[in-house]
Amino acid sequence: MGVAVVVLFLVVVMAGYYLIVKGDKAFTPKQKAGLKIVPTSLCALLALYGAATGGKAAFWFLFLGLCVCATADWLLEFEFIKGMATFGVGHILYCIGYVLAGPVHWRSLIIFIVLFGAVFFLYTRLKSKLDQAPLYLCYAFVLCCMAALASSRQSFLMVGGFLFVISDCMIGIGVATQNRKRWYDIAILVTYYAAQFLIALSTVAP
Repeated sequence: MGVAVVVLFLVVVMAGYYLIVKGDKAFTPKQKAGLKIVPTSLCALLALYGAATGGKAAFWFLFLGLCVCATADWLLEFEFIKGMATFGVGHILYCIGYVLAGPVHWRSLIIFIVLFGAVFFLYTRLKSKLDQAPLYLCYAFVLCCMAALASSRQSFLMVGGFLFVISDCMIGIGVATQNRKRWYDIAILVTYYAAQFLIALSTVAP
């Protein structure tokens, strides 16, 4: 767990630094995007350590998912739809990892129905304000599958999955309303980075 504590410290520091410079015009968009992917990349390194020492196939898929999500972090800053699609691929890799980790509990189906129902209700309220709205619904389906499958695993993954849903729903609302305050962006990033760290942590603290 010592490695996890070090990674957590670095994630918090780098996430905080990114939040500080996010609105600083002295940094170029590419520099800001580069800083944004650092915390997710650190989580990927933690998952790589967990996969290499744990030897479980499921952990390797979580590591790959984190790598894809780090790529999506970059794309989201410049090509939102491509970034969202890349996150979808990351969620699919997470889903494979969760299935390989053990039997899926029946409650995952209930949780999926509840989550997707809530997200679909939100979608019906926002779809008129979203470009290419059906793509958001497809992404939401994959996202809710990921969170529901995570509920069959240990507590780190369960909480991480739910935080991911919260973070992405906040992004969707922000994109639709075009009214994002600084505290709102901070909440999105805190829940997002927390979700990714918990997913990575599951590989070293199963």
